[in-house]
Amino acid sequence: MNKEIRTTPMILLASASSLFAPLAGPLRQRGCRVEECVDGAKTLEVALRDAPDLLLVDTSLPVLGPDRLAALLRTNRRTEEAAIFFVGTEGEDVNGFRASTDRFVTRPFNVEQLLGEIRILFTARRRSSELAEARTEVEGDLQQISLPDLLQVFAMNQKDGVLALAHHNRKGYVYLSSGQPINARVGQANGVKAFFRLLQWEQGVFRFTPGQPQTENRITHTTDQLLLEGMRQNDEMRAQMSSFPAVTALLELAVPADRLPEGLRPATLELLRSLGERPQVGDIVEASPQSDYEVLQVLRSLLEKGLVREQAQSAATTNLTAFLSLAEIVAIKEFLGEGSSLAESLSAKLILLATNDDEVSAFLQALQGIDEFEPESDFFHGAGSLTLGDVGRLEITSAFHLRLFVLPAEALAAPLWRPFCHRLFGVLSLAGNDNLQEAERYFSQTMHMPVARSRDRNALGGVLPLRRNDRSGLRRLLQFFAAHFTGGDS
Repeated sequence: MNKEIRTTPMILLASASSLFAPLAGPLRQRGCRVEECVDGAKTLEVALRDAPDLLLVDTSLPVLGPDRLAALLRTNRRTEEAAIFFVGTEGEDVNGFRASTDRFVTRPFNVEQLLGEIRILFTARRRSSELAEARTEVEGDLQQISLPDLLQVFAMNQKDGVLALAHHNRKGYVYLSSGQPINARVGQANGVKAFFRLLQWEQGVFRFTPGQPQTENRITHTTDQLLLEGMRQNDEMRAQMSSFPAVTALLELAVPADRLPEGLRPATLELLRSLGERPQVGDIVEASPQSDYEVLQVLRSLLEKGLVREQAQSAATTNLTAFLSLAEIVAIKEFLGEGSSLAESLSAKLILLATNDDEVSAFLQALQGIDEFEPESDFFHGAGSLTLGDVGRLEITSAFHLRLFVLPAEALAAPLWRPFCHRLFGVLSLAGNDNLQEAERYFSQTMHMPVARSRDRNALGGVLPLRRNDRSGLRRLLQFFAAHFTGGDS
């Protein structure tokens, strides 16, 4: 990243075939200097001579393979920071791949998409160079330069200041002294815990204000140590989320306090002592100074060892945990760009399409026996025509609820549809006929959102139309929508 960015970037295309022929012309038209090589040996020679900013390497490159070529380039000071785009068949693994700068590109590739990736690479490098030289406040977009790249730029240039991050309605801060994080904050979390949460933000904007930060020193690890451990923990947490206790579960000691085994870590003992005052998993995670992943690991271990158990909950509390799993809720939050905190509140919309008031009324009446459902006291304004807006709220957990939102679905109302797609969980068509097919196709085909149709009874195994107080039916309906976010079959 310290490498000076040329005014005219130099790109080396390495392939024995015509694989990169569609790229050479457009790259030159965009002001890049382009060299083409037909084998690995020639590629190495030209690279060592000209120190390219980027190499596009065919993974079937002859004479000197891409893995050996990459290894040699990494050991030379002139080429060690050059980015390499490895282009090959789907699933092919290449030795020498460096996650911080390189890309895997599946063949056949889309020319415009690959040109866009190249443009993003050079935009990020130019932005990094500007940040390294910044003496005044600077702003940018995390999609142009990621948070890990930002922090590495500040570390290499020993910057002092405050990095403010904004993602939707959330804000976070990283405080830097001589380029190293000394504290971080997001919501109520501080230190390493907050830093790891912020690493999950792949979208948003940032503002860096130079100057010595006025904050407590809560972080003692280096930038590299924090990035490696934070990204590892976040990846592990996503992979293991289904094995962790539900965020709404209530825990209690399963053995008398005086019979706890000796040798428990102080942090574990602190969690156990807090159960009487703070039994809900989400609250435990939020209150602990340990990282989210570490707390969930400890709680899972305590449950497995029989030292802790889930409380016998009331029917209403048990029902709160039944609609969607923790893994599904986390996937929804990540998809919608929300929820760095497991306990942070989030709402999403379930749009209702209907041809008349009676269809909406019948659906809401079916929810009347569901404790977590709260209807709007007056959801219609005027007789004979559908309203636009909320008609009720369905609480999935204490940190996640659905707004039931009626949207006029006749063709004349089409301009209203797109503005109401923000934080969209799914679309339920209550129409008893085919009159709303245009709206259904719009959400399904244009917006790529799951659409359930009450008249299509076979699609959800007879769940729809929903019967009064049918918890299992409602759960199946919600899981149909959740499959869109988890990657399951919907």
